[in-house]
Amino acid sequence: MKYATTLCALIIVAAASPAWAEPIPEWIKSSAGWWADGITSDAEFAGAIQHLIEIGVITVESVERAETEQSNSIPEWVKSAAGWWADGITSDAEFTGAIQHLIKIGVVQVDAPGEAQVDDPRMAELQEQLEACAQYTKAYQRLDCEDAVEMQITRLQYETEAVPYQVGPVIYYYPGAHLEMTESGQPLLTIRMLAVNNGADNITLFCSGPAVCNYDVTDGSTAYKYASTDFTSGSITIKPDDAREFEIIFGPNIGYGGTTFVYDPAKEYHFRINEAFGSASILLNLE
Repeated sequence: MKYATTLCALIIVAAASPAWAEPIPEWIKSSAGWWADGITSDAEFAGAIQHLIEIGVITVESVERAETEQSNSIPEWVKSAAGWWADGITSDAEFTGAIQHLIKIGVVQVDAPGEAQVDDPRMAELQEQLEACAQYTKAYQRLDCEDAVEMQITRLQYETEAVPYQVGPVIYYYPGAHLEMTESGQPLLTIRMLAVNNGADNITLFCSGPAVCNYDVTDGSTAYKYASTDFTSGSITIKPDDAREFEIIFGPNIGYGGTTFVYDPAKEYHFRINEAFGSASILLNLE
């Protein structure tokens, strides 16, 4: 991820394709609300925007870089828009306009998805397949094609860069955790993984709420419950030979049996998986 105060060579597509190409994960609205309330920093919010682009929720395309004056600050109206959106007062389209403004004035700089590893012949082939999706004239056909290829790209990236953990019929690919401190001093621990179903039947991952979730973090004495997650309706179902990416954030206590994440550099932290089909404990290197 790159966050910079220079103009970005990307814009949100608002005409030919929808600005929001996928269902919006609930954790994004939580992140927007925290940012609007001053709990998280501008850089942390930029990270959320980068993730939206990476997973295809916001559609972007390359444009020629313009040499205009850059901005180092985020206008207050953008934070207000984020808060209203998080509270359901404004629409997705209105919030998209605020994000587009941040990118245009150069506060947020992001990389287009799928640009890495083009030297890998498998990745190069997938990039060609992705470009070939443009042959479809109907929007839904093009999006279906792009979604399928982009998932293959994501899967290849995880298989190449992440550490695999076999849990029953599922392989969890762990690329590493991200720990950062908010301006208020609250640690935010972000864990993003890819789960691949190598079994013959559908597999469902469960996390219906902080108190009832098959995923948590422990320091050996305390079990920390999530502050935000993109599990849809509390579960993720994966078909055989299919894969799903998911993200869980540990931070402020959101209630419903939640906990406030506390970080002590002297302690060792593990991310725990405790599904019906198997369990695992993954050491988190949070230095």
